[in-house]
Amino acid sequence: MNEWIDQYKQYHADQNTNYPGNNLKPQLHHIKDLVLDTKAETLLDYGCGKGLQYTKWKHHEDLGIMPSLYDPAVPEYENLPDGPFHGVFSTDVLEHIPEHQIPEVIEKMTYRAERFVFAAICNSPAIAVLPNGENAHCTCKPIEWWKEMFVKHSYRQTYTHIKTYGDSSGYEILNESLYMDWFLENL
Repeated sequence: MNEWIDQYKQYHADQNTNYPGNNLKPQLHHIKDLVLDTKAETLLDYGCGKGLQYTKWKHHEDLGIMPSLYDPAVPEYENLPDGPFHGVFSTDVLEHIPEHQIPEVIEKMTYRAERFVFAAICNSPAIAVLPNGENAHCTCKPIEWWKEMFVKHSYRQTYTHIKTYGDSSGYEILNESLYMDWFLENL
């Protein structure tokens, strides 16, 4: 994975404004609903980019929680927090990861999530091209493929929402019965 991360580190260095974290805003209402529904008090933004969604645009105020931040290509966020976290989310992240590394990333995300996971994934090519000439969106797959990846590679089954957008849109909820059981126990 280091070769791919190095491409993003170089891309960030060459392009001061890329991946500032602006893809969180269109997903805030989904994540906020999950925070409220699961009474989450701790969050992890998995692939936060440069974090401007918190430092400049203050989106954590909409969530009611300041998430822990992780992005392996941004020096100040390159260390993955241990967790656990009530919720883990990623927006415009998974499509940037090579297909053969998706199982490992899903396992890492779900290992840290106790109550929910939310993933918003673009399934069309990006405008951005990496320094090696490859498109920044290297894993453009339909929602059925992503659903299968989460079912097969999750460290633990948790209440998981997957949203795809781009060439085809979709929304899948996995393990809803787990959430309902938790909700009934915590009334």
